[in-house]
Amino acid sequence: MKADIIFFNGQVVTVDRNQSVHQAAAIKEERILDTGSNEEIQAYAGDYTTWVDLKGRSLLPGFIDAHAHIEINGTNKLGVNCKELPSIAEIQTALRERAQDTPTGEWIRGWGYNHKQLSENRHPTRAELDEVSVEHPIIITRTCNHTSVVNSKALALFGLADDAPDPEGGRLGRENGRLNGQLFESIHMAMFEFSQYEEEEIMKGYQLASQEYIENGITSLHEAGGYGNVHFQWLQKGVLNQFIDVRLYMLMGSLSRSKEVLERALEGGFLTKMGNDRFTVGPAKLFIDGSSSGPTAATREPYTSDPHDSGVLYYTQEELEETLVKASRMGNQITSHAMGDKGVEMLITCIEKANEVADSDRRHRIEHCGIAQADLRERIKKAKAVPILNPAFLYEFGDGYLVDYGERVHDMFPARSLLDLGVRPAIGSDNPVTTANPFIGIYAAVTRKTKSGKEIGTNQRVTIYEAIEQYTINGAFASYKEDDLGSIEPGKTADLIIVNQPILDVDPEEVKNVKVDATMIGGIFYYQRSSSESYTRS
Repeated sequence: MKADIIFFNGQVVTVDRNQSVHQAAAIKEERILDTGSNEEIQAYAGDYTTWVDLKGRSLLPGFIDAHAHIEINGTNKLGVNCKELPSIAEIQTALRERAQDTPTGEWIRGWGYNHKQLSENRHPTRAELDEVSVEHPIIITRTCNHTSVVNSKALALFGLADDAPDPEGGRLGRENGRLNGQLFESIHMAMFEFSQYEEEEIMKGYQLASQEYIENGITSLHEAGGYGNVHFQWLQKGVLNQFIDVRLYMLMGSLSRSKEVLERALEGGFLTKMGNDRFTVGPAKLFIDGSSSGPTAATREPYTSDPHDSGVLYYTQEELEETLVKASRMGNQITSHAMGDKGVEMLITCIEKANEVADSDRRHRIEHCGIAQADLRERIKKAKAVPILNPAFLYEFGDGYLVDYGERVHDMFPARSLLDLGVRPAIGSDNPVTTANPFIGIYAAVTRKTKSGKEIGTNQRVTIYEAIEQYTINGAFASYKEDDLGSIEPGKTADLIIVNQPILDVDPEEVKNVKVDATMIGGIFYYQRSSSESYTRS
């Protein structure tokens, strides 16, 4: 059999069981034929073979981002980017500019602000957004997407008056007995769903987000949730109509009304593993607690920064088990957002009960697994659960973690301890909460350094190779795809990326600067960074 494409002169990081590294690889149609030395793979050459000279660069399996939000990432690109704005005044200026081009009565949406990084060191308020416009409803979301601020027009449209009570699983910000526009957790999720984009805009967002993922070497994405049941339909349309080119593993979950939405999905016949190689139904998902950086994550002990606060819970243990154990009994993989150690403990207890009534090899997942001390890690191992970690959070939010969680940072996203126990954690970016760039996540996993250079929980460092495994074959394992994706082995699908350096030789401090030169999905190049790159033999 002759190859359509041969990669040679490179560092082929196979991520196979033996951690093999070769020089070359051969591809036929959408499959990997073989890997080996240049001389061994040359035997697959034919008259029409395309030769790709890696010139010492690495060939890797396509990255599998095991937790991200393509819909939110895409629609964010249509809104006002507040992520790098340093003050509330500059946020107001950016929103005013958008208001000038927005018809009266239509939504103005901003995203990505972090109150801890604003010069005022606080959230914006309803009054400050009213200064931008009282004729447009305005919503701006915090970077964690667990908190937002809205103006008076948005509150009126939604029907929130000053005497509205705090909803279950959420909190309304108030000043002097009046709503200040700040919405936390469940009420934020409800408002975000209320302000949702139209389908045409959603599809445009899918295209933009899908291309960003591909340019970052992400070939498969575990889509962790949008808003409402219509989100499931939109994702399928996005794939069918080729607005989305990355492979999707769709978590059956909603960021708003997660229990209600999941129950309707289960009633509608959704089942884990349904679908095809481009779109597959994943686990049944609920929300347990809040954000690590807010902070609103549910913790067993109060925050180091506030002895009177230990976070937010969306559901009780009984409510959690009522839906997820039932979902498991139906044949589903189960999971939940579980960030604080209280949330992680609740989900492990739920998984243990699910294992008692159904097949214990379901690979039930723990989304985030943000804080997991030794007792919880032992239970994770025994329950055969798959933690989905977010090391990039350490880079972006780690300085705040040191303040909010103190010594608990040694148990945050605890990759080293989990690997040493034989657990197979995968990595998710939670994009757009953090960057889609996998090399930031790898850098944080390897160095455990924050953006300011502070070290955070260095006892949990892993090697570059181990981080790559978590971003590839472990992501495949978390979605039952390890026989087809996640490594460069004969017979597997050719989802591959070329990076601009031999990554195993890169100084850990420089790994965040690695770039993707090309991305292949199913044997087809979807992205080349340089238009001058020639895939012919010199």
